[in-house]
Amino acid sequence: MNNVIAPITDSTWAIITYEEAWNSYVNSYVIKQGNAFVLIDSHQRKQRSFFQQALEEIGVKPDRTEYVYFTHRHADHIGNADMFPSRNNWIHLDDYYELDDFSQTQFGHTFTGSGGDLPSLRFRQLSFHTEGSVAFFDPQSKICFVGDHLCFENTELGQIVGGEVDCRAAYQEQLKQWVAREPERAAEFTGGLEILQDWPIEYLATGHGPILHGEIKEFLQELIAIARP
Repeated sequence: MNNVIAPITDSTWAIITYEEAWNSYVNSYVIKQGNAFVLIDSHQRKQRSFFQQALEEIGVKPDRTEYVYFTHRHADHIGNADMFPSRNNWIHLDDYYELDDFSQTQFGHTFTGSGGDLPSLRFRQLSFHTEGSVAFFDPQSKICFVGDHLCFENTELGQIVGGEVDCRAAYQEQLKQWVAREPERAAEFTGGLEILQDWPIEYLATGHGPILHGEIKEFLQELIAIARP
């Protein structure tokens, strides 16, 4: 399975591409809100052809794309930001400052602070993967788009959207090893998970790999318990 379009709910889709060099999947997301669309992340530049095709298949029209939000500044997430008018593109100010001068011109809006409400989604700053990494939350679908703070690199897609018991168990084992190697860094990561506890998350949509559905709060609490026994 290489490139796929996967429905998460009736109004939300994942666009997933395969990066052979990393043996990993890269995710972006589309939310339909009324007659308009909200996008989260935009893949690498070299994946543009499939990204455009996927948007067309979902029915995303340029004049109906109101907001394009970016979880963080890395190239596999902002690679196609220039497909959209800069006025539609939003990124946290702390990551905006880390972009080069040309890349900054692609973003017409920045937001700042540790959390709050944006025009169509809520956000929380996680400040771990990058300075301005954020998670977004859609109160309607109860999907949390967590970017690369928690992601499943080098992992098969499985059902794409589901319980993914094996994926969860493997991640817990990875975290145990990480805690043993770098306890302070693992504790810093865990702080971001604690920040997400207030949201009633039903789906966890990451930057890479499968989308988890069900018992998300319990999964996050299990990870926190591993890192902070």
